[in-house]
Amino acid sequence: MAKEKPKSFWSVPYVLLMAANFFQSMAAFMTNTTIPVYASHLGASAGIIGLVTSSFAISALLIRPFSGPAFDSFSRKWLLILAQAVISVCMFAYGMADSVTMLFVIRLFHGAAVGCASPLALSLVSEFLPYERFASGVSVYTLAQTFAQVIGPATGLYLVDIMGFGPSYFLSSALLLVAMVGIFTIKEPQRVSLPYKIELKRIFAPPAIKPAITLMLLSMAFSCVGAYVVLYGYEMGIENMGIYFTVYACCLVVTRPFFGRLADRFGSSRVLVVAVAFFATSFVLMSQARDLAGFLAAAVVGSAGFGCAAPLLQSIGMSSVSNEHRGAATNTTFTGLDLGSLAGPLIGGTTIEVLAPVMGSTSLAYADMWLVMLVPVVLAFVLSLIWNRKREREGRGKGKR
Repeated sequence: MAKEKPKSFWSVPYVLLMAANFFQSMAAFMTNTTIPVYASHLGASAGIIGLVTSSFAISALLIRPFSGPAFDSFSRKWLLILAQAVISVCMFAYGMADSVTMLFVIRLFHGAAVGCASPLALSLVSEFLPYERFASGVSVYTLAQTFAQVIGPATGLYLVDIMGFGPSYFLSSALLLVAMVGIFTIKEPQRVSLPYKIELKRIFAPPAIKPAITLMLLSMAFSCVGAYVVLYGYEMGIENMGIYFTVYACCLVVTRPFFGRLADRFGSSRVLVVAVAFFATSFVLMSQARDLAGFLAAAVVGSAGFGCAAPLLQSIGMSSVSNEHRGAATNTTFTGLDLGSLAGPLIGGTTIEVLAPVMGSTSLAYADMWLVMLVPVVLAFVLSLIWNRKREREGRGKGKR
């Protein structure tokens, strides 16, 4: 008997959500890449830049006890539209900011909206995915972010050079409005809606806690790349650092769907170990980078690292629960992501400020900071190995998970 061909994950709602994700991500990458530069322009130190960069994670974490249960109780579509509207307003407000304090306050509001929008979008798109193509569907969906990375960071830095910070953020705000148009046209699938109740099991999904912890460790290191790689390049006398993000994102176009297919075939936990190993290697390369070629080598290897590990961990978290609890599952994994995004730039900035006087050079302090941030990546690698072996023991005789 011929083996049944796996169902396709492509559908009109899936494509529309992917397009909306692209415009949302485009605005985010244009903004996030320039925020550290903007804060530095306003006179912030490395430690303060880390605080401003990661401050959005504070409000994102604070809103999760209230937003998580809402994801499984109310329309995910309309909650997503509301969250994107708030993000658009925040983008516009960035363009009006004239102090580091204002940037910090806006980032807090921005974080609350992002804390809702990202898990909402992922849980909504999961409703259109067949189970047997879940990992591939999530990986390909996140390619919208990849294409945005190809254009967004370099475009943001370029627009700041020719237009200034304000107009660049106004354009980011407009892109969010475009993203909302696609979401309006989607017909949300019928599902079982749970009563809105703030309780621990509705905020977090226990099966998703392990991938959330692993994601937290990885995002601690990855958030430092977004916060400091451009400034590090400038310290090394490299002006066109936007190319780093372009190469990283272009490589993701190949590595992310490839790793997604491997995960569907061999199991997500096995492929995760390989992805984390690549991510660790990229930080070693980053610490040794002295020219643009060195940074680009780190970008290529890193594309098979966090860029592939993050969607794998999110797909593991969502596939471990039923559809009506996927809001709680995505809330759990994004909590891990937010915790790492909060701690990473703060630790990285403090490390740079402590090491700079000792090393006698800010550039050398940056280089050693990448090695310090290798510690949580190694911990994630060890946890992935232990987790993979446990899942393999549990999966014997039951097929791949």
